Amino acid sequence: MLSWLFPNTCELCGKTGSSTLCRECRAALPRIPRPICLYCGAGIPGAWQYPHHCPQCASKPRPFSFARQLLSRNEQSMHLVHALKYHQARHLARPLAEMLLSLWAETPQLRDLSSPVLVPVPIARKRLFRRGYNQSEELGIFLGKELGIPLLQPLLRCPTEAESQTYLNARERQKNAYKAYRLKPEYAQGKRVLPPNIILLDDVFTTGSTVRACAHQLRKIPGVHTIGVVTLLRADK
Repeated sequence: MLSWLFPNTCELCGKTGSSTLCRECRAALPRIPRPICLYCGAGIPGAWQYPHHCPQCASKPRPFSFARQLLSRNEQSMHLVHALKYHQARHLARPLAEMLLSLWAETPQLRDLSSPVLVPVPIARKRLFRRGYNQSEELGIFLGKELGIPLLQPLLRCPTEAESQTYLNARERQKNAYKAYRLKPEYAQGKRVLPPNIILLDDVFTTGSTVRACAHQLRKIPGVHTIGVVTLLRADK
């Protein structure tokens, strides 16, 4: 009855249907071109001879085991991320999480992880208060239900000079990120531990500074072995 009175409309094309992101618009969103770097997930030239480290990540620290992103950047994909992240479009979390499930179908490293946990990248307390939710956690809730993977939150986002990474260059992002993320005290003090296999979840992979900083902290927990990174969008600078 509610769906009849208040039908869903697609965020991109406005068509009425059963989802807030219709099948046609989902299919039209740009995917990361293949082949990809087997470490950071970036599209790489077919002739590049080092598939485990592309030109973009070869010289950067490697605290996570692998990273995969679903979408590349264009006007439509950026609109969806911004709507979810900045404009209270919480209803987009479900269809975007449904799209993320395809990464498990095509990524052996994700499928083969034994008893993993999902860890969403945290956001600043002020942002959480203003927004009312963490977009990465919203994606994780739906993914966890579909995949049967528990969601844990061992990380904190600490205040820094720059609350957002959006307008920082690559060097500034890295410096700010390593100050921003810390383990919660119960994990830092060894009172709580994590399983050996972790899937770190975020909405956007730009320079990778955020997920590198989070993975660096997670590596401090005894017994952590594999840290896979899953993000909705890759937006290289």
